[in-house]
Amino acid sequence: MKIKFNWGTGIVIALLVMVSGMLVLVSVAIRQDFDLVDTDYYQKSINYQQHIEKVKNNNELPEKIQFSLSVDSLTLKFPDLGNYQDYSGEIHFYSPVEKKRDLTLALKLDTALTQTILLDSVERGRYQVKIDWKANSTAYYHEEEITVEK
Repeated sequence: MKIKFNWGTGIVIALLVMVSGMLVLVSVAIRQDFDLVDTDYYQKSINYQQHIEKVKNNNELPEKIQFSLSVDSLTLKFPDLGNYQDYSGEIHFYSPVEKKRDLTLALKLDTALTQTILLDSVERGRYQVKIDWKANSTAYYHEEEITVEK
């Protein structure tokens, strides 16, 4: 039996190929895993002017936060702006790879204005360390990129 190839057969084959391709694309798209950068991005966009002020305050400091990274710890040395008990804030390790790697810690400085963070609970990879802190009722924001290697 010989199949005769005419316009009708070509159109049917073209439609079948197109529908099959669409089904493959839909199935691939459904299986993709995605994480939003921020779940509360709308509220953050409203408060963005406050963030700009914090970055500006940080840039005006004569001395910046000093990062000292070793294999098992990260030491942060804050500038001397008064009593160590007047410092408050949080340190956020943001992983661009996936949300479950993120880590948020409270700012707890010693009398030398340093904080040492043990990296044994942090997975290997690249992180953005976002420090949102306040000293003497002035808010600051500092961001630095580190790579944790174990």
